[in-house]
Amino acid sequence: MRLETERLILRPMEEGDAPALFTIMNDPDVTHNLLLPHPFPEDQVLAWITKRREAWEKRVLFAAAIILKETGELIGTCSLTDVSWDHLRAKLIYWLGKPYWGRGYMTEAAGRMMKFGFEELGLERISVGCFARSKASARVIEKLGFKYEGCLRHEFLKDGEFQDELRFGMIREEYVAVNSDQ
Repeated sequence: MRLETERLILRPMEEGDAPALFTIMNDPDVTHNLLLPHPFPEDQVLAWITKRREAWEKRVLFAAAIILKETGELIGTCSLTDVSWDHLRAKLIYWLGKPYWGRGYMTEAAGRMMKFGFEELGLERISVGCFARSKASARVIEKLGFKYEGCLRHEFLKDGEFQDELRFGMIREEYVAVNSDQ
């Protein structure tokens, strides 16, 4: 499976992605607002990739590497996780290497992953969350048209501090309304 946008390719992760993923996963500025452990052990990256590839085959997690079309460079990940076929829902998660922040890549990648979820997988609902302190992530979520659903106070313990999680959701009807004129 390969999803494309104007500037990006989203595809299942491959073993050869390990060095680029390891670099991004070990940037403290990237992991500051993620649940990834820091530092991420280098000897665990291949297992991390394998687990996601196996989950893709089982259709319970669709974890895609984000590749720049122009250079072939891996710049981040965008995934539909916690897929429930009983309830036709999933959660959107993503992260991007710091050199690529502020260029609209994540909005582009996440928008394509949403299209995959709603139009190709037939999901009814996609949710997404971010730490309350992650203003950039909240902006991406709002640009994509998600509706704010609430704040889960002290939802995660990250680096010894409790973090509130802002939660957003979108149902198929809202996705169609936002995307009908595109």
